[in-house]
Amino acid sequence: MPVPADKLGELPMPRVCRGVAYADMDGDLDIVLTQPSRPAVVLRNDQSLRHHWLRVKLLGTESNRDAIGAAVELPAAGATQRRRVVPQRSYMSSVEVPMTLGLGTATTLERLRITWPSGLTEQVASPGVDHLVTIIEGQGKPIQASPAPGGS
Repeated sequence: MPVPADKLGELPMPRVCRGVAYADMDGDLDIVLTQPSRPAVVLRNDQSLRHHWLRVKLLGTESNRDAIGAAVELPAAGATQRRRVVPQRSYMSSVEVPMTLGLGTATTLERLRITWPSGLTEQVASPGVDHLVTIIEGQGKPIQASPAPGGS
């Protein structure tokens, strides 16, 4: 569904940028743009679509601590999302290490499949929706589930 022009704020404004990153600063993903010789711009995501999500933080034990390079697969609502933990995204910019998976209207998850940089592959039972889960390499289950900052 297209967003009406009067609701776009600064998003369509032309600008010269050198870097872009996103992070969960207030309960949803916001975007930060860096500009040469100008202040950074924060594009806040203030939608209230009430869609579901899952944030996943991986902690390596045999792999590197931040699990850089790990691959995550999440089947939900007839589709499979695939993400890799790679925080570098743009020139001189990086994103947060926990990943956010948008689930739309899906309220149930089948499982998470994690392939760690060490080569270990784990199936993790459904961690539920609308929270942050922390998974430690080799444990095969979420060790912590907590709401994200700012709620949904």
